[in-house]
Amino acid sequence: MAFDALSSGSSSSDDDSSVIAPQPAPASVVQRINIRQHVLVLLDLPSGNYGQWCCLFQSVLGKFGLDDFVCSMPPIAECTAEWRQIDQTLVNWIYTTVNKSVFDIGLFLDNELHRAVYLEAELRSTIQGDSTIDEYCTSLKRTADKIRDIGQPISKSSQVLNLLHRLNPKYRHVKPVITSKRLPHTFQSARSFLALEELQMAHEDKLEAG
Repeated sequence: MAFDALSSGSSSSDDDSSVIAPQPAPASVVQRINIRQHVLVLLDLPSGNYGQWCCLFQSVLGKFGLDDFVCSMPPIAECTAEWRQIDQTLVNWIYTTVNKSVFDIGLFLDNELHRAVYLEAELRSTIQGDSTIDEYCTSLKRTADKIRDIGQPISKSSQVLNLLHRLNPKYRHVKPVITSKRLPHTFQSARSFLALEELQMAHEDKLEAG
């Protein structure tokens, strides 16, 4: 099997046994495909664009009937020369649609846990400091989305607690209000609540300044 990183994204189509899988394109056709004309982004760590890259890659696999090459490994006896040619072509497609940093560390399924550990550490070390609520929350959301994209989503409650943990101390009076709500705040509702509080505090500071 060429790689496993995309297989989870194709599971919905595999669950419907009534759908007849398309016949895969022959190796002679697959080998002539310029993958960069179909996958228009390079998988890149700083950009956090795994979701976009994966979506484009899956569309190419579906277009040419190649989903099974990333969803399941056939018995060894069925790994014909034709199958191996297509499999290695898909491997080459991966290599040509990732940037050098991803290529160097081999960031595919086998290393997803390592990447998740790194990103979670980054998430938990993010502090608000002098940033606005919007800037702070956007940074947290971007990192949480990267973790989600590699299959290790952060729970809603953990996102809220992490948001509160690294707030600027001037918002300490807000924390009990958010955590004591009978219906727990989501990350977005806590963000909105804090944004309103930020506006109110700025207004009060302006009045005090005269």
